[in-house]
Amino acid sequence: MGNLYTGIYGKYLRLKAGLKGDRQYDILNSLQKEQWLSAEELQRLQVERFRKILAHALEKSAWYREKLKGVIDNPHDIASIGDLSRLPLLTRDDLQDNYKEIVCSGCEGVYEDASGGSTGNPVVFYHDQWYRTFSQAMENLSLSWMGVAKGDRTAVFWGADRDFHEYSFKEKLALKMERLRILNSFNVDEAALDRFLKELQSFKPHYIFGYASSLHLAAKYINSTGKYRIRPAAVKSSAEMLYDYQRSDIEKVFGTKVYNFYGSREVNNLAAECPAHEGLHVSASGRIIEVVDKNGLALPDGEMGYLAVTDLTNYTFPFIRYLIGDMGIRKTEPCSCGRGYPLLEKITGRSSDILTFGGKFIHGEYFTHLFYGQPGVKQFQVIQETEKNLLIKIVSSGSYFDPEQIVTTIQEKLGPKVEIKIDFMDTIAPLKSGKYRFTINKTVL
Repeated sequence: MGNLYTGIYGKYLRLKAGLKGDRQYDILNSLQKEQWLSAEELQRLQVERFRKILAHALEKSAWYREKLKGVIDNPHDIASIGDLSRLPLLTRDDLQDNYKEIVCSGCEGVYEDASGGSTGNPVVFYHDQWYRTFSQAMENLSLSWMGVAKGDRTAVFWGADRDFHEYSFKEKLALKMERLRILNSFNVDEAALDRFLKELQSFKPHYIFGYASSLHLAAKYINSTGKYRIRPAAVKSSAEMLYDYQRSDIEKVFGTKVYNFYGSREVNNLAAECPAHEGLHVSASGRIIEVVDKNGLALPDGEMGYLAVTDLTNYTFPFIRYLIGDMGIRKTEPCSCGRGYPLLEKITGRSSDILTFGGKFIHGEYFTHLFYGQPGVKQFQVIQETEKNLLIKIVSSGSYFDPEQIVTTIQEKLGPKVEIKIDFMDTIAPLKSGKYRFTINKTVL
């Protein structure tokens, strides 16, 4: 019955997309072929698509036109992916200071978005409909690698307060048709987690996805209580680092493989694991990921470096060689699955601690979402000192913001007994490893 429903629902989605002029399934058909291209064929495809977006940026973006003056005048001067190193890197400071100039003129269907990201530097940016359509197609491709399709019973451990609102009747119906069960990881205590797991045991999800730390929290709870047996066909971890011990615990409890997934609010669907689990395939049809040194020069495969991301699909707000705030390693060997999409051997740099106050679990990324759209905050770090003390370090951008309102909002979340202190800093230093942690829970160190 489940497969029959999924098949019917899939046909409904394709029909609906066709009637709306939505091309995501046309793109998906192309992606299903492109994933099997050779490395050389894929690089030629990427260069062709990059030239188009570079030409658009030079014509329509005041910031890129000025930034690249004298650096490159003709997009056809880019003959290979290696030639991207001739172009400057795009930093988070660039986004914070110049996002209004980066956006391209004359664009329609523009969607504003924001991110705190793995570095804790809030930024504002824009997406367009083509980006969203292409991204949906890439997500459907990665779902197919897991043997999952829209309409399969799905459990979600997620947490974005702006993504959880009072749903309209139409939205509730859509969620019911998609067969979703959702737990807001930003607002959960042990009782709420227990209720959700009890519901999932009856619901029998085919597929589970969520934050690595939230999935691990659920796995630990199931293992310690022995109360529930939930056996999905696949589990997807996203939005933060998946550590080996977390993967092991999650796979043991849920009795299936974990698929690691890499993306960001700025540029999603960056890389994903296939059934071979030999690394994360870069979504090369729509993304370029370089591993570079501090000067933006490409590093050899197997060497750790900064990840510079180029989005080949967002014509409204071009991300060209964007330093996304993470570090990683490109893998030398191709995947045994036969796909030509290149592999990232390892990604480091994202780490969200779950903070604990009064028996309530607060996901670390709650704070990045709290600082979305705060132009006065250049950088932040949240440190749980004790069960009742929270320290927030803030580097101000110079623009106005209300720190008392931030304290009030957090105390409404954590309760009045938690003491919150804000320290204004000139800089917030990374760890010795070079990794920046935007939330730190000292009570578990």
